[in-house]
Amino acid sequence: MMKNLKIWFPMCLALCLWSACDERTPDLYSAPDGIYFNNRTSGSVLVDTTTLTFVYEPDETMYLDVPVVIQTIGRQADIDRPVNLKVWSDNAEEGVDYELLTPAVVPAHASMFSYVVRLKRTEAIKTELKSIYLELSANEYFTTFLERDSTGSEERPYTEMLKFRIDFSDFYSTPPAGWLPEYVGEFSERKLRLMWKLFDDVVDRADYNVKGAIPFNKWVYMQREIDTYMTKQLYILLGYEQGTVDVDALVDPAAEGDDRQLLDFTPITSDN
Repeated sequence: MMKNLKIWFPMCLALCLWSACDERTPDLYSAPDGIYFNNRTSGSVLVDTTTLTFVYEPDETMYLDVPVVIQTIGRQADIDRPVNLKVWSDNAEEGVDYELLTPAVVPAHASMFSYVVRLKRTEAIKTELKSIYLELSANEYFTTFLERDSTGSEERPYTEMLKFRIDFSDFYSTPPAGWLPEYVGEFSERKLRLMWKLFDDVVDRADYNVKGAIPFNKWVYMQREIDTYMTKQLYILLGYEQGTVDVDALVDPAAEGDDRQLLDFTPITSDN
């Protein structure tokens, strides 16, 4: 009897293990082919909006190309597959304010592609924020069953996956991320533009919008040079020195006489 158990027990054990492994084997992919916008931050956070500005670009930059990533779900195909993509704007005109450079097609043997929108630097965006909207819908190749992704945030609980928005301008709505008021005071666009004029050979324009990109020794240098420069402008304004006041150093370049007021670079510290 013991001999029979020694033979049958290993056989039963092997049969059970084989059966268990078979139950854990995943089924082959059978879900419908889907499509969605898959645009992420550097921290891999899915977003449904991007905001761009020309203000950090060189003056000769006349357009920005924005790649919008469109992702598929399912197997790749050996043919190009068109995508139902609607692009529109309520305050920007195609051909004037923006251009669409890429066919709305998933290439053969690919599971994603970048749909490129070219934003143009026009006079209008110096005072007006313009927006472009993109929206995916189903067709014979793709379904749109992925509509939203949860963010875990009470303030904004989900991210759209079938809609995407591009906002663009050529002005400042908020201070750049790297602005340090303890060196150059409260932010204003005119102050930053004067700093560009004075320090373009010292600091790249884009660095003003990156926290920590400008080292402290450069801020100290710029603070000292600005103080010297603005003191000279004040002396000219008051008639203590000969010369013409730099209009870029004025709050209002169109002001005249006693209405002229210089930009204020007074540092803001915790003691103020």
